[in-house]
This record gives sequence, C-alpha cells and structure tokens, in this order.
Amino acid sequence: MQLLVWEDTFSVGIREFDQHHKILFEMINSLIIAKSEGSEGRVILNTLEQLKSYTIFHFAAEETMMEFFGFDGLEEHAAEHQNLLDQVKAYQSRFETRQDVSVDELLEFLASWLLDHTLGLDQAYGPYLKHHIV
Repeated sequence: MQLLVWEDTFSVGIREFDQHHKILFEMINSLIIAKSEGSEGRVILNTLEQLKSYTIFHFAAEETMMEFFGFDGLEEHAAEHQNLLDQVKAYQSRFETRQDVSVDELLEFLASWLLDHTLGLDQAYGPYLKHHIV
C-alpha cells in the first residue's frame, strides 16, 4: 500500500482540524511503514492503539465544536465517528487474538475511511464552522 499524501482538497478550512487530519494521515502512514518493514505485531498494535486514542481526541474536538455552534449534521457525524471506533476496536481485537485479519485489510479499511470521511462528511461542517468562528 502506498503512503497517504495530504492534498489541499482534504482541507475542511478549520486549521485545528486540518492539523488533526494531517496527524491521522501520518499515523496511518506509520502503520504502512511498519508493515512494509516487517515489524512485529506488537509494534503494529501499539501504533494502532495510538491511532485509536488520537482519533477519539479528534472526534471529541470536532463534535464539541459542532455542538457549540449548533451544526445540524452533528448526530450523523457522531454516529459515523462511533461506527469507525467500533470497527477499529473490532479490528484491534481480531488482530490481538490473531483471528482472520491481515495488516493489509486493516490498512485498507483505515485509509479508505479516512479519505472518504475527510473528503465527504467532514467537508459539510467546514464552511459552517468557519463562518461561525471568524
């Protein structure tokens, strides 16, 4: 799998959240690099745990700001966030117990979700919040 590359099209127009997204890109890239270097499962699990923790922090920040400014799409956004976290926890559990999951499958899921979410649902809140923040 190729490394993820940040492009301006991913920007939501909120500096703080763009920075969060860039960090998420880098964390997924760390997993891609660990896999390509043949790192042990423990390294991958530790990186995945860090990614999960940072994702929880990021989602809370987004949802707090959406709630504060009365963004109508908060419920849908929060539901998608929860869905992702549930899926990451399931992958993490399967990976820890060496169930039928590959690092490639995990990486494909994470990269696809991040790209789709950042280019999709996140684009809806960007202009709304930017209008209220400025």
